[in-house]
Amino acid sequence: MPKGKRLALAVAFACLWASGPAPLRAASPGNLPPKPLTAPYELAALLTRGEELFQNNNFREAVIFYYEALTMVTDPAMKAKLHFRIGECLEGVRRFEFATYHYKLAINSGRLTEVLVSRAAMKLKHLPKMAQHEEALRLFNKAMAAYRQRDVRGCIDDYLKSLQLEPSLMAQDNSNLLDDAIQYLTYVSESKEKEPERLLKLATLMELRGDTEKAIETLKQILIIYPSSSVAGEAEEKVAFYTQKRSSYLEVRRPKDAVSEVRERANPVLHQTRLDFADPGAVSKDLTECAYTFKAANESANIPEHRFEVFTVILGKGENQREFSYRSDEGITERKLTHEDGDVVYTVEFTEVNLTTAYIQDIYGEGVRSTQLFSGIKLNLTVTRK
Repeated sequence: MPKGKRLALAVAFACLWASGPAPLRAASPGNLPPKPLTAPYELAALLTRGEELFQNNNFREAVIFYYEALTMVTDPAMKAKLHFRIGECLEGVRRFEFATYHYKLAINSGRLTEVLVSRAAMKLKHLPKMAQHEEALRLFNKAMAAYRQRDVRGCIDDYLKSLQLEPSLMAQDNSNLLDDAIQYLTYVSESKEKEPERLLKLATLMELRGDTEKAIETLKQILIIYPSSSVAGEAEEKVAFYTQKRSSYLEVRRPKDAVSEVRERANPVLHQTRLDFADPGAVSKDLTECAYTFKAANESANIPEHRFEVFTVILGKGENQREFSYRSDEGITERKLTHEDGDVVYTVEFTEVNLTTAYIQDIYGEGVRSTQLFSGIKLNLTVTRK
């Protein structure tokens, strides 16, 4: 047979073999069907491992096993218990919103035992407050971190929001953020659209510092210049609140003994209080006939706990308001100060002024410097009418 024909027959035979039925071809590992995937743990093992981790307070690991078990369970009662357990784990890692969600799923299933329903209901009563505290603390710490980086603009919104959620956090603020934020918002330039929000933030910060008169003036600017802005309604409510508070009066009633009750006493006391400052903080009152603010604060960084550098006293209202400021390096030489605001007389007596020497790491220099700080101030305030 010629060589050309033999080559043609070989090619034809090879094609026939390649197109032949499947059983005639050798099987390869790639042609085998894939094996089905199985979970690494069975349901019983998942529950056992989850309980073991939960009992050891390892909530972050335990919740993973409970979530996996939830995908395998078909019994509604078991699902309800797993939702309750997941809620406890999320509560343990302070994810209160998600814990609330799973507690509600457990209760709404209708298959949870009466004891667990009672426990879940009790938890649902307190979790919103805990979640609010957690969010307020997060925003407060975020604001403080931004302020330490001197990002005053970036910390104002978080600071105000944290105090709105939990006003008591202001007692933990021993920084100068409040004064710096007021100074920043006073001089910053904003666009016409953002200007009303700037004025509202400025008024709110002034209100927190105790400058009620200045806060009201700032709020009135919003109502006069930007009456149709989105924050005008809130500004109007605050102005109305302070106006009503100042114009409120007691209903006049006829006294039983007219002579004894209308006879004017000498220097009647309008207000009297004793204050003790051992940490940075502020005390402010805006009463009908008098107003005052006492504030202990720090201007420098790295000040030790229970110490402060500046003590400020603000007495009076409106244009007659007067401010007295004392620095720790100078001390308080005058133990009694008096201020007259019209017919009202303020008398402040410093009963105790404690100073101490502290050693502070100087962030702008080298080494440690010694400085004199206030460690405690006690005073008596008496407000009388002339």
